[in-house]
Amino acid sequence: MKITLALFLFVVIFLSGCSSEQIQENKEIIETADIEPKDEAAVQKPAELENKSQIILESEQPEIIISPEEQVWRGRVEKALAPSPCPDVPKPEYPASYYQGPLTDTHLHIPSIPDWSPEEDSLPKDQAPEGRFGGPQALLGWNVKMSEIACTLKREGTHKNFAFFPVYEGEESLYQLEIWKRTMQEYPNQFTPFIMSSGNDDDPDGFPTVDAETLKEMLAVYPNLFEGYGEIGLYARENGGSPELPPDSPRLQEIYPIVKQHNLVVYFHLGDGHKDNFEKVLKQYPDITFIWHGDQLTVDEVKDILGKHPNAHYGIDEFFGGEREIFEMYVGESKEEYLETANTKFDKIIQQAISHWKSLIEQHPDQVQWGTDRGDAVWNYDLDVGQMQVKIARAFIGKLDPAVQEKFAYKNAQKLLEKS
Repeated sequence: MKITLALFLFVVIFLSGCSSEQIQENKEIIETADIEPKDEAAVQKPAELENKSQIILESEQPEIIISPEEQVWRGRVEKALAPSPCPDVPKPEYPASYYQGPLTDTHLHIPSIPDWSPEEDSLPKDQAPEGRFGGPQALLGWNVKMSEIACTLKREGTHKNFAFFPVYEGEESLYQLEIWKRTMQEYPNQFTPFIMSSGNDDDPDGFPTVDAETLKEMLAVYPNLFEGYGEIGLYARENGGSPELPPDSPRLQEIYPIVKQHNLVVYFHLGDGHKDNFEKVLKQYPDITFIWHGDQLTVDEVKDILGKHPNAHYGIDEFFGGEREIFEMYVGESKEEYLETANTKFDKIIQQAISHWKSLIEQHPDQVQWGTDRGDAVWNYDLDVGQMQVKIARAFIGKLDPAVQEKFAYKNAQKLLEKS
């Protein structure tokens, strides 16, 4: 042990460039410690120690070879997370009748990085593929960045959100997971991460979600990253995509124990005729919190479910009520078209929303929350669009009973995460 200490001190002395006075001082320390090497070989010369140290350091750092394919994916990750300016904008002023408090958007879709060929990364932005519901598709790192989305949300006035982060089967899943991990490191208080795991739902042989084993593997990459599972659309996909997946299907029954183990909130978009199947699951898993949305059930059916199942919650993001015209406003060819429609029909939007949803919210004030269901088209992440959606929400919430306004706007969302 004494010889080891002597060698260590000699290394420190010579490799740190000590003065002669420091060397003499350290020599005295060594001598007082009664350290005597058994022979000259026991004490190596400083240059020999330095060379040996360099050899060890080099051997511990093997050369990392990145394949061209890996370079492409890594480039997409970095572009998705690249910084961008977030200039200050005048804070909107709303009439006194509008709700003025905090807002949590409980239904925000985040786009994924593209999985196309490397050559397509250099396509002009005006050649973006069409989104699922029309308009230029949003592709993270190509025509929109996480920093830009975060800026829009901050400037529009939604202080938090439930963010649906897509993680697909295949080689891109690890890169997607890395993006979401780094996003949460950068914006820990702005995004609430939900894992939206698609099982090739654009294929007639696919599913709206991955199987239980794949989900378990995804969650294991960054433990405790996600707070929710969803949104999972259980309806049959249009244009020959995957068939419906009832809430009590064997695939989902295998997933619920994993959800429970990881304390995840579940977000569903039910399909037609799923009321009984859903209630079966709600009763079977009373300690799992479920949120759902969509117009597949009537308002009376939604009330019936909420009245019987305290672990069920409903998200409202369809402000035109049963006509579903609001959905057409959130998608389409351009933000200009959206803003023109929203401004022209603003009063009608609010009146119909109140007529359709007010009684549901006030009868079940602890189980209903606000969201936007933004996504798909790149212009949906534009600041002007975000500010309009917030304006609609504040006008609508301001017409609710004051006792329920904050619950619907953000407090119910906050409590959902506390339960999980």
